[in-house]
Amino acid sequence: MEKKARIQFWMEFAVDAISLLIAYTLTVIFLNATTQKVDGMTVRQWLISYALMALSFLSSYAFFHSQIDIHTRNRFSELISTIKNGALTYLFFIVLAVFTRSPIMEKRVFLLFSFFIFTALALIGRYYLKRWLTHSYNGKNKKIASYVGVLTTRDRAEEFVSFLKEDWGFNVSGVALLDNFVDDGRFIYDPELDYASDSVNSKTKISTKKKIKFPHIVADNIPVIATDIRFIDWIRSAPLDEVFINLPYERSTDVSQIVEELESMGVTVHLNVPTLDNMLNKSNFNNISCKIYAGYPVATFAAAVHNSGELIVKRIFDFIGALIGIILSAPVIAIVAIPLLIESPGPLFFKQERVGKNGRIFKIYKLRSMYKDAEKRKKELMSHNKMDGLMFKMDNDPRITKVGRIIRKLSIDELPQFINVLKGDMSLVGTRPPTVKEFEKYESRHKRRLSMRPGITGMWQVSGRSNINDFEEVVKLDCEYIDNWSIWLDLRILLRTVKVVLTHEGAE
Repeated sequence: MEKKARIQFWMEFAVDAISLLIAYTLTVIFLNATTQKVDGMTVRQWLISYALMALSFLSSYAFFHSQIDIHTRNRFSELISTIKNGALTYLFFIVLAVFTRSPIMEKRVFLLFSFFIFTALALIGRYYLKRWLTHSYNGKNKKIASYVGVLTTRDRAEEFVSFLKEDWGFNVSGVALLDNFVDDGRFIYDPELDYASDSVNSKTKISTKKKIKFPHIVADNIPVIATDIRFIDWIRSAPLDEVFINLPYERSTDVSQIVEELESMGVTVHLNVPTLDNMLNKSNFNNISCKIYAGYPVATFAAAVHNSGELIVKRIFDFIGALIGIILSAPVIAIVAIPLLIESPGPLFFKQERVGKNGRIFKIYKLRSMYKDAEKRKKELMSHNKMDGLMFKMDNDPRITKVGRIIRKLSIDELPQFINVLKGDMSLVGTRPPTVKEFEKYESRHKRRLSMRPGITGMWQVSGRSNINDFEEVVKLDCEYIDNWSIWLDLRILLRTVKVVLTHEGAE
């Protein structure tokens, strides 16, 4: 964990831990002084409850803490992050309290009251922490920030340095403008050629010990320390923790000498990569990370990056939800099976190959709502397809049985998909899994909608699916879901799904 992320983690941890301790203790004092709701527990039982709460808090922070930089989180994101942290902490606490048979479970008013106090205190604490980090500490007072130097050119300096200044983790000490090393748009470092300034002839040798004052011209009085070879002397003598190099070089050999010398000083070096610069300019996404694999530096691009802890929670919810769904679905399936089989003899369940996450093939389970020869008759009906694109949908499909039309209207035909969720092929919430033939006609950009597990329900299903006849609109909704995914979005979609099923909204 880098220095800035480590500092932010422990500061947020301290703020939330103190808020939780104060909230828990204030609730005990307040309720004891007013409604007497927390009487009847011994000191030992209270100490155990404090220990359980501490364990719950640590578990929540260890697995589900948000890694988003505090200065990029807006107020709504901060609110969601705080509520999520509190909800998970108290959820873990309730599970532990039930497991240990703690009498605190009888104090429901206490739990609710302390949760709201904790959320309020944590929000206030985080607000002042963010203000302290991003505003109160600037310039030389940024004691906890890394001292940073920048090597760049005039055309890049203003924007780049301004961005670094907005980050509480960096205290930009100075800039070296190395335009004199740029020839025909390419950076060429030659330590034998020393330039004093733009006003000095390019062939003039200068003493590196001679001091020349340069105006404060970059990003709100960040001083320009050098425009020549003396930038090395500055870095060697100045208290710098990190150096950012943002130069227009084409080959690694152009800057390798500088990087090697800075590394030898023990300074952390951040180097722009021209190839990645060009790729990011053309890309619609900015999610990129770099790691060393088998000694090779590798850049990783991703359209969307999701928190691994939240993905684990999603899978746990899927597993539990699937088990509950199978138990509740069994009697419903047993009841509708009789008229289904009477009207159209044959298998009760319909199995079909579908395409799941990133192109994985799996067999989806549904209650058979069509006649047995439905797939063969599909070719004859393609002219009636009302979808624009790579999906099939038609009004009054003659392949659907009378009972099948009813169970589709009530979404009962989807119930066997809880088995797919239990197996891990699908999720409760996701994107619609296409058929193999649909998938074979996909363009490259369409595949992105399969970058998460397909779901029983999703953004398309709760957005009036009968009114959406353009496949590109389906792709847009699915990608919107993937880009903005969170546990809370899943919960909202599940709640909207209940409403859609009960009102038959968008069903056919």
